[in-house]
Amino acid sequence: MKKILFPLFLIINLATISAQRGFNYYKDSLKNGSPNEKAFTYFKKAYYDCIWKWTKAGADSAEYYLKLAIKEDSNYSAAYAFLAHVYQFKTYDLQDWDKKLALQKKYAEKAMSFNPKTGDAYSVMSDVVWSEHDTAQALNLLRKAIAMEPDNVGNYIFLAIRFTQMGTANDSAIYYLHRLLQYDPEYGQAYIKLGNVYNWNEHNYDSAKFYYRKAIEHYNTIKPRDNRMMDGYYWLGEVYKTENKYDSAVYYYRLLLKELEPSDMYIREVRLNLTYKAMYDCYQNLASNSVNKIIKLNDKRIANDANDAGHLLDILEESFMGIQEDSVYEKYSLPLAKRIQTIRSSDPYIRTFAVNDEFLILKKLKRYNEAMKVLELYHAKNPKEPIILFDLGRMKILANDKSAGFGYLNRAKQNLNEVFTKQVFIDQLNNPDFDKVRDTPAFRKLRD
Repeated sequence: MKKILFPLFLIINLATISAQRGFNYYKDSLKNGSPNEKAFTYFKKAYYDCIWKWTKAGADSAEYYLKLAIKEDSNYSAAYAFLAHVYQFKTYDLQDWDKKLALQKKYAEKAMSFNPKTGDAYSVMSDVVWSEHDTAQALNLLRKAIAMEPDNVGNYIFLAIRFTQMGTANDSAIYYLHRLLQYDPEYGQAYIKLGNVYNWNEHNYDSAKFYYRKAIEHYNTIKPRDNRMMDGYYWLGEVYKTENKYDSAVYYYRLLLKELEPSDMYIREVRLNLTYKAMYDCYQNLASNSVNKIIKLNDKRIANDANDAGHLLDILEESFMGIQEDSVYEKYSLPLAKRIQTIRSSDPYIRTFAVNDEFLILKKLKRYNEAMKVLELYHAKNPKEPIILFDLGRMKILANDKSAGFGYLNRAKQNLNEVFTKQVFIDQLNNPDFDKVRDTPAFRKLRD
Protein backbone atom coordinates (compact mmCIF):
# COMPACT_ATOMS: atom_id res chain seq x y z
CA MET A 1 0.00 0.00 0.00
CA LYS A 2 1.26 3.45 -0.87
CA LYS A 3 1.99 5.34 2.32
CA ILE A 4 0.38 8.75 2.48
CA LEU A 5 1.41 11.18 5.21
CA PHE A 6 -1.26 13.82 5.58
CA PRO A 7 -0.29 17.03 7.35
CA LEU A 8 -2.08 17.76 10.60
CA PHE A 9 -4.24 20.46 9.05
CA LEU A 10 -5.51 18.00 6.45
CA ILE A 11 -6.46 15.40 9.04
CA ILE A 12 -8.44 17.92 11.06
CA ASN A 13 -9.68 20.36 8.51
CA LEU A 14 -9.49 19.28 4.88
CA ALA A 15 -12.86 17.62 4.41
CA THR A 16 -15.44 19.94 2.97
CA ILE A 17 -18.83 18.24 2.98
CA SER A 18 -20.98 21.01 4.37
CA ALA A 19 -23.97 21.54 6.58
CA GLN A 20 -25.62 24.67 5.02
CA ARG A 21 -25.51 24.49 1.17
CA GLY A 22 -22.33 22.47 0.82
CA PHE A 23 -21.85 20.69 -2.46
CA ASN A 24 -25.45 21.32 -3.39
CA TYR A 25 -26.15 17.62 -3.75
CA TYR A 26 -29.81 18.26 -3.18
CA LYS A 27 -29.83 20.90 -5.93
CA ASP A 28 -27.90 18.61 -8.26
CA SER A 29 -30.38 15.84 -7.72
CA LEU A 30 -33.14 18.20 -8.85
CA LYS A 31 -31.17 19.51 -11.82
CA ASN A 32 -29.52 16.26 -12.91
CA GLY A 33 -31.52 13.92 -10.74
CA SER A 34 -33.42 10.73 -11.15
CA PRO A 35 -37.03 10.43 -12.30
CA ASN A 36 -37.12 7.39 -10.01
CA GLU A 37 -38.82 8.58 -6.83
CA LYS A 38 -37.43 5.73 -4.75
CA ALA A 39 -33.88 6.47 -5.89
CA PHE A 40 -34.38 10.13 -5.06
CA THR A 41 -35.64 9.21 -1.57
CA TYR A 42 -32.53 7.12 -0.94
CA PHE A 43 -30.39 10.01 -2.17
CA LYS A 44 -31.98 12.43 0.30
CA LYS A 45 -31.57 9.94 3.13
CA ALA A 46 -27.86 9.65 2.33
CA TYR A 47 -27.59 13.44 2.17
CA TYR A 48 -28.93 13.99 5.68
CA ASP A 49 -27.05 11.07 7.21
CA CYS A 50 -23.67 12.09 5.81
CA ILE A 51 -23.63 15.85 5.58
CA TRP A 52 -25.30 16.81 8.81
CA LYS A 53 -23.61 14.29 11.07
CA TRP A 54 -19.96 14.25 9.94
CA THR A 55 -19.35 10.87 11.59
CA LYS A 56 -18.17 7.45 10.44
CA ALA A 57 -21.64 6.07 11.06
CA GLY A 58 -23.10 8.87 8.93
CA ALA A 59 -20.69 8.15 6.09
CA ASP A 60 -21.40 4.41 6.26
CA SER A 61 -25.12 5.14 6.15
CA ALA A 62 -24.68 7.49 3.18
CA GLU A 63 -22.67 4.86 1.35
CA TYR A 64 -25.44 2.31 1.96
CA TYR A 65 -28.29 4.53 0.76
CA LEU A 66 -26.42 5.86 -2.26
CA LYS A 67 -25.78 2.32 -3.43
CA LEU A 68 -29.50 1.64 -3.05
CA ALA A 69 -30.23 4.78 -5.06
CA ILE A 70 -27.87 3.62 -7.80
CA LYS A 71 -29.44 0.17 -7.72
CA GLU A 72 -32.79 1.81 -8.39
CA ASP A 73 -31.37 4.09 -11.08
CA SER A 74 -28.05 2.97 -12.56
CA ASN A 75 -27.71 6.28 -14.46
CA TYR A 76 -28.00 8.49 -11.37
CA SER A 77 -25.09 10.88 -11.95
CA ALA A 78 -25.53 12.97 -8.79
CA ALA A 79 -25.58 9.80 -6.66
CA TYR A 80 -22.30 8.61 -8.21
CA ALA A 81 -20.70 12.01 -7.55
CA PHE A 82 -21.97 12.02 -3.98
CA LEU A 83 -20.69 8.48 -3.41
CA ALA A 84 -17.26 9.54 -4.67
CA HIS A 85 -17.26 12.30 -2.07
CA VAL A 86 -18.21 9.81 0.64
CA TYR A 87 -15.17 7.69 -0.22
CA GLN A 88 -13.05 10.81 -0.22
CA PHE A 89 -14.29 11.52 3.30
CA LYS A 90 -13.44 7.97 4.31
CA THR A 91 -9.80 8.42 3.26
CA TYR A 92 -9.25 10.83 6.13
CA ASP A 93 -8.76 8.03 8.65
CA LEU A 94 -5.75 6.92 6.53
CA GLN A 95 -6.91 3.27 6.65
CA ASP A 96 -7.08 1.37 3.33
CA TRP A 97 -6.24 4.68 1.71
CA ASP A 98 -5.44 3.27 -1.75
CA LYS A 99 -8.64 1.24 -1.86
CA LYS A 100 -10.83 4.18 -0.86
CA LEU A 101 -9.08 6.50 -3.31
CA ALA A 102 -9.65 3.99 -6.09
CA LEU A 103 -13.38 3.88 -5.24
CA GLN A 104 -13.47 7.66 -5.13
CA LYS A 105 -11.97 7.76 -8.63
CA LYS A 106 -14.26 5.01 -9.92
CA TYR A 107 -17.48 6.75 -8.89
CA ALA A 108 -16.29 10.19 -10.01
CA GLU A 109 -15.58 8.76 -13.45
CA LYS A 110 -19.02 7.14 -13.53
CA ALA A 111 -20.68 10.45 -12.64
CA MET A 112 -18.76 12.21 -15.40
CA SER A 113 -19.64 9.51 -17.93
CA PHE A 114 -23.36 9.74 -17.22
CA ASN A 115 -23.43 13.52 -17.14
CA PRO A 116 -20.27 15.38 -18.24
CA LYS A 117 -21.65 18.61 -16.77
CA THR A 118 -21.85 17.37 -13.18
CA GLY A 119 -19.53 19.84 -11.46
CA ASP A 120 -19.22 17.77 -8.29
CA ALA A 121 -17.70 14.94 -10.25
CA TYR A 122 -14.91 17.19 -11.51
CA SER A 123 -14.41 18.51 -7.99
CA VAL A 124 -13.94 15.08 -6.44
CA MET A 125 -11.80 13.93 -9.36
CA SER A 126 -9.52 16.89 -8.75
CA ASP A 127 -8.81 15.45 -5.31
CA VAL A 128 -7.70 12.18 -6.91
CA VAL A 129 -5.45 14.02 -9.34
CA TRP A 130 -4.02 16.15 -6.54
CA SER A 131 -3.10 12.98 -4.65
CA GLU A 132 -1.25 11.90 -7.80
CA HIS A 133 0.78 15.14 -7.57
CA ASP A 134 -0.61 16.70 -10.74
CA THR A 135 -1.21 20.15 -9.31
CA ALA A 136 -2.00 21.90 -12.60
CA GLN A 137 -4.60 19.33 -13.66
CA ALA A 138 -6.21 19.35 -10.19
CA LEU A 139 -6.64 23.12 -10.39
CA ASN A 140 -7.97 22.86 -13.96
CA LEU A 141 -10.61 20.34 -12.90
CA LEU A 142 -11.74 22.61 -10.08
CA ARG A 143 -11.99 25.57 -12.44
CA LYS A 144 -14.10 23.41 -14.77
CA ALA A 145 -16.36 22.49 -11.87
CA ILE A 146 -16.83 26.18 -11.03
CA ALA A 147 -17.53 27.03 -14.65
CA MET A 148 -20.23 24.36 -14.77
CA GLU A 149 -21.78 25.27 -11.41
CA PRO A 150 -20.71 28.77 -10.38
CA ASP A 151 -22.99 28.75 -7.36
CA ASN A 152 -21.67 25.43 -5.95
CA VAL A 153 -19.78 26.60 -2.87
CA GLY A 154 -17.95 23.32 -2.34
CA ASN A 155 -15.85 23.84 -5.45
CA TYR A 156 -14.62 27.19 -4.16
CA ILE A 157 -13.65 25.59 -0.86
CA PHE A 158 -11.56 22.98 -2.61
CA LEU A 159 -9.87 25.51 -4.85
CA ALA A 160 -9.07 27.73 -1.86
CA ILE A 161 -7.66 24.75 0.06
CA ARG A 162 -5.34 23.89 -2.81
CA PHE A 163 -4.08 27.46 -3.10
CA THR A 164 -3.53 27.52 0.66
CA GLN A 165 -1.58 24.27 0.52
CA MET A 166 0.58 25.61 -2.29
CA GLY A 167 1.58 28.47 -0.01
CA THR A 168 2.27 30.78 -2.95
CA ALA A 169 -1.26 31.81 -3.88
CA ASN A 170 -2.73 33.22 -0.72
CA ASP A 171 -4.47 36.09 -2.52
CA SER A 172 -6.24 33.60 -4.78
CA ALA A 173 -7.32 31.49 -1.81
CA ILE A 174 -8.74 34.55 -0.08
CA TYR A 175 -10.46 35.70 -3.30
CA TYR A 176 -12.30 32.40 -3.84
CA LEU A 177 -13.33 32.15 -0.19
CA HIS A 178 -14.88 35.61 -0.29
CA ARG A 179 -16.55 34.80 -3.58
CA LEU A 180 -17.99 31.70 -1.91
CA LEU A 181 -19.41 33.81 0.91
CA GLN A 182 -21.23 35.94 -1.64
CA TYR A 183 -23.20 32.84 -2.62
CA ASP A 184 -23.63 31.47 0.90
CA PRO A 185 -22.84 33.83 3.83
CA GLU A 186 -23.78 31.05 6.26
CA TYR A 187 -21.21 28.57 4.96
CA GLY A 188 -19.01 28.55 8.03
CA GLN A 189 -16.19 26.43 6.62
CA ALA A 190 -15.19 29.45 4.55
CA TYR A 191 -14.34 31.25 7.79
CA ILE A 192 -12.25 28.29 8.98
CA LYS A 193 -10.35 28.30 5.70
CA LEU A 194 -9.81 32.07 5.77
CA GLY A 195 -8.45 31.74 9.28
CA ASN A 196 -6.09 29.03 8.04
CA VAL A 197 -4.70 31.20 5.24
CA TYR A 198 -3.95 34.04 7.65
CA ASN A 199 -2.68 31.67 10.33
CA TRP A 200 -0.51 29.21 8.40
CA ASN A 201 0.64 31.26 5.42
CA GLU A 202 0.34 34.94 6.24
CA HIS A 203 1.10 34.69 9.98
CA ASN A 204 -1.39 37.49 10.42
CA TYR A 205 -2.73 36.25 13.73
CA ASP A 206 -5.22 39.04 14.37
CA SER A 207 -6.99 38.28 11.09
CA ALA A 208 -6.79 34.55 11.75
CA LYS A 209 -8.44 35.01 15.15
CA PHE A 210 -11.16 37.14 13.60
CA TYR A 211 -12.15 34.42 11.12
CA TYR A 212 -11.87 31.56 13.59
CA ARG A 213 -14.21 33.46 15.91
CA LYS A 214 -16.62 33.93 13.02
CA ALA A 215 -16.54 30.17 12.47
CA ILE A 216 -17.29 29.55 16.16
CA GLU A 217 -20.14 32.05 16.00
CA HIS A 218 -21.63 30.16 13.06
CA TYR A 219 -21.15 26.84 14.85
CA ASN A 220 -23.23 28.13 17.74
CA THR A 221 -25.92 29.95 15.76
CA ILE A 222 -26.48 28.40 12.31
CA LYS A 223 -28.86 25.43 12.28
CA PRO A 224 -28.59 22.62 11.50
CA ARG A 225 -25.19 22.67 13.19
CA ASP A 226 -22.12 21.76 11.16
CA ASN A 227 -20.09 19.79 13.68
CA ARG A 228 -16.80 20.39 11.88
CA MET A 229 -17.10 24.01 12.86
CA MET A 230 -16.00 23.13 16.39
CA ASP A 231 -12.49 23.06 14.89
CA GLY A 232 -12.63 26.84 15.15
CA TYR A 233 -11.95 26.36 18.86
CA TYR A 234 -8.90 24.24 18.12
CA TRP A 235 -7.35 26.61 15.63
CA LEU A 236 -8.06 29.64 17.79
CA GLY A 237 -6.25 27.85 20.60
CA GLU A 238 -3.36 27.14 18.23
CA VAL A 239 -3.03 30.83 17.34
CA TYR A 240 -2.92 31.82 20.99
CA LYS A 241 -0.34 29.09 21.64
CA THR A 242 1.79 30.45 18.79
CA GLU A 243 1.56 33.88 20.42
CA ASN A 244 2.67 32.34 23.76
CA LYS A 245 -0.69 33.28 25.30
CA TYR A 246 -1.09 29.91 26.93
CA ASP A 247 -3.96 30.74 29.29
CA SER A 248 -6.10 31.83 26.35
CA ALA A 249 -5.08 28.79 24.33
CA VAL A 250 -6.09 26.44 27.14
CA TYR A 251 -9.44 28.24 27.42
CA TYR A 252 -10.31 27.46 23.79
CA TYR A 253 -8.96 23.90 23.92
CA ARG A 254 -11.27 23.29 26.88
CA LEU A 255 -14.24 24.63 24.93
CA LEU A 256 -13.39 22.25 22.11
CA LEU A 257 -13.12 19.27 24.46
CA LYS A 258 -16.51 20.12 25.91
CA GLU A 259 -17.96 19.67 22.42
CA LEU A 260 -15.70 16.89 21.16
CA GLU A 261 -15.53 14.47 24.10
CA PRO A 262 -19.24 13.52 24.10
CA SER A 263 -19.45 13.48 20.29
CA ASP A 264 -18.90 10.68 17.78
CA MET A 265 -17.05 12.89 15.33
CA TYR A 266 -14.96 11.23 12.65
CA ILE A 267 -11.40 10.36 13.76
CA ARG A 268 -12.49 11.55 17.21
CA GLU A 269 -9.56 9.85 18.98
CA VAL A 270 -7.03 11.57 16.72
CA ARG A 271 -8.64 14.94 17.31
CA LEU A 272 -8.80 14.37 21.06
CA ASN A 273 -5.17 13.30 21.15
CA LEU A 274 -4.05 16.43 19.30
CA THR A 275 -6.04 18.63 21.68
CA TYR A 276 -4.81 16.92 24.85
CA LYS A 277 -1.24 17.21 23.57
CA ALA A 278 -1.72 20.90 22.76
CA MET A 279 -3.07 21.52 26.27
CA TYR A 280 -0.13 19.63 27.76
CA ASP A 281 2.30 21.82 25.82
CA CYS A 282 0.52 24.92 27.15
CA TYR A 283 0.64 23.70 30.74
CA GLN A 284 4.31 22.86 30.33
CA ASN A 285 5.04 26.36 29.11
CA LEU A 286 2.93 27.94 31.84
CA ALA A 287 4.77 25.86 34.42
CA SER A 288 8.12 26.78 32.91
CA ASN A 289 7.24 30.48 33.02
CA SER A 290 6.23 30.16 36.67
CA VAL A 291 9.41 28.24 37.53
CA ASN A 292 11.54 30.93 35.94
CA LYS A 293 9.73 33.57 38.00
CA ILE A 294 10.18 31.53 41.18
CA ILE A 295 13.90 31.13 40.51
CA LYS A 296 14.40 34.79 39.68
CA LEU A 297 12.52 35.93 42.77
CA ASN A 298 14.36 33.55 45.10
CA ASP A 299 17.79 34.35 43.69
CA LYS A 300 17.28 37.79 45.21
CA ARG A 301 16.02 36.36 48.51
CA ILE A 302 19.01 34.01 48.74
CA ALA A 303 21.42 36.87 48.08
CA ASN A 304 19.77 38.98 50.79
CA ASP A 305 19.77 36.13 53.35
CA ALA A 306 23.06 34.54 52.36
CA ASN A 307 24.05 33.60 55.95
CA ASP A 308 20.64 32.96 57.47
CA ALA A 309 20.28 29.17 57.48
CA GLY A 310 16.68 29.28 58.68
CA HIS A 311 15.53 31.58 55.91
CA LEU A 312 17.44 29.60 53.31
CA LEU A 313 15.82 26.40 54.53
CA ASP A 314 12.40 28.04 54.18
CA ILE A 315 13.25 29.03 50.60
CA LEU A 316 14.45 25.52 49.81
CA GLU A 317 11.38 23.75 51.19
CA GLU A 318 8.70 26.27 50.28
CA SER A 319 9.92 27.27 46.84
CA PHE A 320 12.22 24.65 45.30
CA MET A 321 11.42 21.23 46.76
CA GLY A 322 7.91 21.19 45.31
CA ILE A 323 9.05 21.80 41.70
CA GLN A 324 9.14 18.34 40.16
CA GLU A 325 11.86 19.03 37.60
CA ASP A 326 15.27 17.38 37.60
CA SER A 327 16.94 20.53 36.27
CA VAL A 328 15.66 22.54 39.24
CA TYR A 329 16.73 19.79 41.66
CA GLU A 330 20.20 19.72 40.15
CA LYS A 331 20.81 23.40 39.66
CA TYR A 332 19.02 24.97 42.62
CA SER A 333 17.67 22.60 45.26
CA LEU A 334 20.69 20.36 45.75
CA PRO A 335 23.32 23.14 45.95
CA LEU A 336 21.13 25.08 48.39
CA ALA A 337 20.62 22.04 50.64
CA LYS A 338 24.39 21.52 50.78
CA ARG A 339 25.03 25.21 51.39
CA ILE A 340 22.64 25.36 54.35
CA GLN A 341 24.59 22.57 56.05
CA THR A 342 27.73 24.75 56.08
CA ILE A 343 26.09 27.71 57.83
CA ARG A 344 26.14 27.94 61.62
CA SER A 345 22.76 28.25 63.25
CA SER A 346 21.38 28.49 66.75
CA ASP A 347 18.80 25.87 65.79
CA PRO A 348 20.59 22.50 65.63
CA TYR A 349 17.79 20.90 63.65
CA ILE A 350 18.25 23.14 60.62
CA ARG A 351 21.28 21.15 59.52
CA THR A 352 19.39 17.88 60.07
CA PHE A 353 16.53 19.11 57.93
CA ALA A 354 18.98 20.22 55.21
CA VAL A 355 20.61 16.77 55.23
CA ASN A 356 17.19 15.16 54.99
CA ASP A 357 16.35 17.45 52.05
CA GLU A 358 19.62 16.58 50.32
CA PHE A 359 18.76 12.89 50.72
CA LEU A 360 15.25 13.42 49.30
CA ILE A 361 16.58 15.38 46.32
CA LEU A 362 19.16 12.70 45.48
CA LYS A 363 16.48 10.03 45.84
CA LYS A 364 14.17 11.88 43.42
CA LEU A 365 17.08 12.14 41.01
CA LYS A 366 17.52 8.34 41.38
CA ARG A 367 21.06 8.82 42.66
CA TYR A 368 20.45 6.21 45.32
CA ASN A 369 24.06 5.43 46.24
CA GLU A 370 24.78 9.09 46.89
CA ALA A 371 21.56 9.43 48.86
CA MET A 372 22.54 6.49 51.07
CA LYS A 373 26.03 7.88 51.60
CA VAL A 374 24.62 11.23 52.78
CA LEU A 375 22.52 9.40 55.40
CA GLU A 376 25.34 7.16 56.54
CA LEU A 377 27.81 10.03 56.99
CA TYR A 378 25.36 12.00 59.10
CA HIS A 379 24.30 8.90 61.03
CA ALA A 380 27.92 8.17 61.97
CA LYS A 381 28.05 11.51 63.83
CA ASN A 382 24.44 11.50 65.06
CA PRO A 383 23.53 7.83 65.66
CA LYS A 384 20.27 8.55 67.51
CA GLU A 385 18.74 11.08 65.13
CA PRO A 386 15.25 9.64 64.37
CA ILE A 387 14.78 11.41 61.03
CA ILE A 388 17.98 9.89 59.65
CA LEU A 389 17.25 6.50 61.17
CA PHE A 390 13.85 6.53 59.54
CA ASP A 391 15.34 7.42 56.14
CA LEU A 392 17.95 4.68 56.48
CA GLY A 393 15.20 2.19 57.24
CA ARG A 394 13.25 3.31 54.20
CA MET A 395 16.25 2.99 51.88
CA LYS A 396 17.10 -0.48 53.16
CA ILE A 397 13.52 -1.68 52.59
CA LEU A 398 13.55 -0.25 49.10
CA ALA A 399 16.75 -2.24 48.51
CA ASN A 400 14.90 -5.38 49.74
CA ASP A 401 17.04 -5.61 52.90
CA LYS A 402 13.95 -5.87 55.12
CA SER A 403 15.76 -7.01 58.24
CA ALA A 404 18.12 -4.02 58.28
CA GLY A 405 15.25 -1.72 57.26
CA PHE A 406 13.01 -2.70 60.17
CA GLY A 407 16.02 -2.47 62.47
CA TYR A 408 16.51 1.20 61.58
CA LEU A 409 12.78 1.92 61.79
CA ASN A 410 12.53 0.42 65.27
CA ARG A 411 15.51 2.46 66.42
CA ALA A 412 13.88 5.58 65.00
CA LYS A 413 10.75 4.75 66.98
CA GLN A 414 12.82 4.37 70.17
CA ASN A 415 14.43 7.81 69.67
CA LEU A 416 11.41 9.97 68.85
CA ASN A 417 11.59 13.56 70.08
CA GLU A 418 9.74 16.87 69.98
CA VAL A 419 10.57 17.36 66.32
CA PHE A 420 10.09 13.81 65.04
CA THR A 421 7.11 12.84 67.16
CA LYS A 422 5.07 9.65 67.28
CA GLN A 423 2.42 11.24 65.06
CA VAL A 424 5.03 12.35 62.52
CA PHE A 425 6.48 8.83 62.60
CA ILE A 426 3.05 7.27 61.92
CA ASP A 427 2.34 9.78 59.14
CA GLN A 428 5.66 8.97 57.47
CA LEU A 429 4.80 5.28 57.47
CA ASN A 430 2.08 6.07 54.93
CA ASN A 431 4.79 6.71 52.33
CA PRO A 432 4.40 4.50 49.23
CA ASP A 433 8.00 3.33 49.71
CA PHE A 434 6.58 0.90 52.26
CA ASP A 435 3.88 -0.59 50.01
CA LYS A 436 5.72 -3.91 49.63
CA VAL A 437 5.93 -4.51 53.39
CA ARG A 438 2.71 -2.79 54.49
CA ASP A 439 0.92 -6.05 55.33
CA THR A 440 3.77 -7.70 57.21
CA PRO A 441 3.61 -8.24 61.02
CA ALA A 442 6.84 -6.27 61.48
CA PHE A 443 5.39 -3.22 59.76
CA ARG A 444 2.07 -3.38 61.60
CA LYS A 445 3.98 -3.52 64.88
CA LEU A 446 5.59 -0.17 64.09
CA ARG A 447 2.15 1.45 64.37
CA ASP A 448 1.58 0.21 67.94
